[in-house]
Amino acid sequence: MAGTLTCRKAPPREAEHIDVTAWTPYAGCPPLPPISGFINRTDGVLVTETLTPLRATGSNVYYLQQLFAYAQQDGNARLAAGVAEVLDDLVCLSLPVARIWGFNDSADRSSIRSGAHDFHEAGLRGLDQAVWEAKRRGIRLIVPLVNNWADYGGLPAYAEWATKEDGIPHSHDDFFFDPRLRRWWKDYVDLLAARVNTFTGVAYRDEPTILAWEVGNEFRCTRCRGGTRLVETVRELADYLRRSFPRHLIADGGEGFDDDGAAYPGLSNDYPVRGDDGASFSKLAALDELDMLSYHYYPQSYGFTSEHDTQVWITRHQAIALVYGKVAYLGECGTIAPDSERARRYDAWLGHVFEESGGPIGLMWQLLPAVRQPNDDFSVYPRRDRATAWVLSRWGASLR
Repeated sequence: MAGTLTCRKAPPREAEHIDVTAWTPYAGCPPLPPISGFINRTDGVLVTETLTPLRATGSNVYYLQQLFAYAQQDGNARLAAGVAEVLDDLVCLSLPVARIWGFNDSADRSSIRSGAHDFHEAGLRGLDQAVWEAKRRGIRLIVPLVNNWADYGGLPAYAEWATKEDGIPHSHDDFFFDPRLRRWWKDYVDLLAARVNTFTGVAYRDEPTILAWEVGNEFRCTRCRGGTRLVETVRELADYLRRSFPRHLIADGGEGFDDDGAAYPGLSNDYPVRGDDGASFSKLAALDELDMLSYHYYPQSYGFTSEHDTQVWITRHQAIALVYGKVAYLGECGTIAPDSERARRYDAWLGHVFEESGGPIGLMWQLLPAVRQPNDDFSVYPRRDRATAWVLSRWGASLR
């Protein structure tokens, strides 16, 4: 299929003037194929139920659960429609994969969970709607189940729950050493595995809209440095996911950090591959419990300074996974740059994923609807950032 990809050109100047505001939401664009059957892994390739290889680009739209929960609680149909705008844009850009948070461990009124044993139906219904809205548009989902970071609670929230129970301080890294904290993670998996979506009527364990579950988003563990504790934690939790969701693909959700710098020759900065944060992509690749391996790409944050860094980072992750028959995918990528420059960089990055490496999935961070603005410096609003929208739509169309 690589020969059919024709996007490795700079967007024309007129791309910045595409009138995407003229798109009629949802029904006005050519629909994505309806979701039919689960995605499987065969010899390092993602395939549909008809054994057709899956290759797709898409976006992180992590906030869907929270905003749909707000809309339901407030009876705000305009907010729900405003949130759904970004899913309509995914359809119009031919982007059939999205990554959304499957957790919300915060004290916010949209939370799914506010304590180790305190789950909230209102928050779960927000997740239900997010899955339903994606499903009826033909968008498959990659869903992490906890955050490394404090946003939406994450591992710092787990540490806070343990602190309240014990009356002594606990920290983020305790998740990797204390079985009780990991039991709380498993309790949430048990809840989801037994849940029937209130919008679709389909049990989560039987929902093909979910392409893959991720153990967590961007796990790091400083105390794990020099050992395999983080890798063993992923093994344990991935095995639990496999038994809870036997028809779904299982992924780690990591940034692709490693502890083997020799596997990434020529990087301008060895920080992401010297093992400082306990992560090891090359060791995760050997785990039988994982189908898919995630890597992220933020060159400015990782201290990379050249186009060669991009090539090495993407092609080496894809190659390492393939050695073990696993599927590597670009789960997040972002750059802080003007629209035209960002479009050029995304085009080059997706070229490394799909043309040079034969990768299956490349997701950017992040596409926004109007109601979500402003957000962060990496965000793309396609009705404004038209050069980036053009590049994404060209890749989306080429991969269909």
